[in-house]
Amino acid sequence: MLLYTTMPLEIVLDGIYKEHEYKEIDTNGVKLIVECIGINQGKIVRLISSNPQDFLNPNFFPGKIITFSLQ
Repeated sequence: MLLYTTMPLEIVLDGIYKEHEYKEIDTNGVKLIVECIGINQGKIVRLISSNPQDFLNPNFFPGKIITFSLQ
């Protein structure tokens, strides 16, 4: 892939090597992979389900910030 830009390479690649902390949580019977952004908050990264209706639920869209309980 080629990227033509006038921006410096340091800005384009900023954050590429950032380590992410992911957790697998179960909410309402649906497994989610979330990126932790707080003690009990996370951003949904992936939905793990075999039910197609779960993928249409706006509460489980990737990028949505959710609050979960620590177990």
